[in-house]
Amino acid sequence: MPIFAVNMKHTPESCPMFNNDVKKKFKEAVGNREEVKKRLGIKAISAYTSTLSHLIFIIVDAPSQQAVESFLTESGFAFWNTVEILTQVQPVEDVIKKVTA
Repeated sequence: MPIFAVNMKHTPESCPMFNNDVKKKFKEAVGNREEVKKRLGIKAISAYTSTLSHLIFIIVDAPSQQAVESFLTESGFAFWNTVEILTQVQPVEDVIKKVTA
């Protein structure tokens, strides 16, 4: 399956750490994310955040970009984040092997 990089960003005003309405949505999203991922055939490879910059980075293995978009909307993460999906990314080591072969 293709690998996608998902970058999400929100404002301090819409941060779940400071906004109680968004915190409620965040708890719902975290609570149902595994079920949604499983139903859509998505596997999270890694996820990181820069909390003070209000950035979230997720690498997922998914059947399609549409599945990634569905995951973000159905789980609720797209509610308070601006989302950028980079399609079919690859490990840097694979590129190094191709270039140096």
